Amino acid sequence: MPEPSDRGQLHIPLGGLSPRVVRRQSRRPRPRGPALAALAGAALAAIGVALASAEPQVEVGVVGHGYDLGGQVLAERGGGVYRGQRGGVLVIARVGGREVAGASAELNGRSVTGRCELVPGGDETCRFTVDGRPLAARDERTVYGWHRRYSDGRTVAIRVIGAHDVPVPFPVGR
Repeated sequence: MPEPSDRGQLHIPLGGLSPRVVRRQSRRPRPRGPALAALAGAALAAIGVALASAEPQVEVGVVGHGYDLGGQVLAERGGGVYRGQRGGVLVIARVGGREVAGASAELNGRSVTGRCELVPGGDETCRFTVDGRPLAARDERTVYGWHRRYSDGRTVAIRVIGAHDVPVPFPVGR
């Protein structure tokens, strides 16, 4: 006889099976926009950091009858004197076994003067005045020319065209 609490209920043996919930998967793809936007943002940020920290490069050299400074040529006037069309002047002289160069020009709209001493086969030291403010630099010889480090920590790769011992009394890469 059935218990009073079991009245009206049917006991169906499930044979070890238990009820399960079946979820339908949507055929519509999940939106991936936020993930793709985050990935693109991270990639662009990495590119921005690389570009911001990339060292500038400038080509300099005595070619033909002039001194080429990043595509602007100062024409040779004789005696180690070079002059640009916009008034820039460069003088290179030998003083006591050292090559000394002085320059005066307007670069990127700023008035600059510079003086560099080059020890043959060695490094170069330079002093500049940029818009009335002093700046120093040390150039280390490399296979491509010079690696310049300014006193404020900024650097520039100076690729020398032609002769290797070319002084660079201009604050290039600034």
